[in-house]
Order: sequence, then C-alpha cells, then structure tokens
Amino acid sequence: MKLVYGYVRVSSRSQNYDLQVDSIKAFCKVRDFQLVKVFGDRQSGKNMEREEFQKMLSTLIEHKNPQKIETLVVTKLDRVGRSVSDLVGFVKLLEENKIDFVTTLESVDTTNSQGRLFFHIMSALAEYERELINERTEAGRIKYLANGGKMGKPKKKIDMIEVKRLLDLHVPKAAIARSLKISTPTLYERLREP
Repeated sequence: MKLVYGYVRVSSRSQNYDLQVDSIKAFCKVRDFQLVKVFGDRQSGKNMEREEFQKMLSTLIEHKNPQKIETLVVTKLDRVGRSVSDLVGFVKLLEENKIDFVTTLESVDTTNSQGRLFFHIMSALAEYERELINERTEAGRIKYLANGGKMGKPKKKIDMIEVKRLLDLHVPKAAIARSLKISTPTLYERLREP
C-alpha cells in the first residue's frame, strides 16, 4: 500500500476545502493508497510560499521524507500553482526525490508513462513560455530605447504648421483637436512645447 500526502488549497479564508479533501480520500480508497496527511492552505495559488505547502515540501524534501511518502495527491493542477513553470518545477522537485504526483480530477498521474509524458510536454511549454517572455522583454527594451528612453507610447506626430494656420483662422482648439484625432489636453501640451 502506497503512503501518500494530500494537498488542498482555496483562494480565500471564507472558502473551505472539504470537497477537495473528500475527493482525495475517495481517490485514495479506490487506488488503495494510505492517506497519511492532508495539508491545506487558504491563499492564492500565485504565491508559492504558502505556509502549509512549504511545511509539506520541508517534510518531503528537507527532512528526507521520514514517513516514506511515495505520492502527492491533489484534485487539480491549479491547487499547486498558477504558472506552468511553477508546476513543472514543483513536479521535477518531487521526481528528483522519487515522489509521484497525481490529480484526482484531471487524470494527471506520474506513476505511469502517460503522466510522465504529459509533464515532459508541460516542461517544453514552460520553456517556450520563458522564451516568449524574454522576447517580449527584449522588444520592450528596444522600443524604450527607440523612444528616447521614455516609457509609454511614442508621441503622435502632429502637423504644428497646420495647427498654427488653423489658430490664425480663429478655429477653436477643441475643433482642431477633433480634426487631428487627438485630445484637447494633448493639443494644449504640444502648443506649450518650445
């Protein structure tokens, strides 16, 4: 009989995780797993520094798994973390410590070859996500430098000669701004520029 931990999480203190605990208990009964303990947090999944989550990791990893836990069971992937890279890193950490990972509602199960394949694919997606972020960051840096080191949108080009001509004809500034498809405050700002 495999010894397992369960982990449950809800986003706020007003929610409870009884349904998640029941799902894990039922799953363990069907799979003939012995559920040793269920760790639970009431906190956002964005934060990987959740108290009970860290206690569980500490027991499994830092304290060398004294209870010989073989598998961690959760209801869904998003109970562990929100980003693909966090999930992949977490499952790799479990794998390095010879602990399997199973979800009760999504059929993710690293005790079999299909589950391991799924996480290899997720790992590739996480790497792709990191590369996209790096590309966007670099594109933003290039745009920032091209914009003279200023943040935000580049200034819209306005034909100030035409603006002065219209002003000389006593056209109201609001009408000029509308015709140029800019806001009146933008027009005033440009008129104040040297």
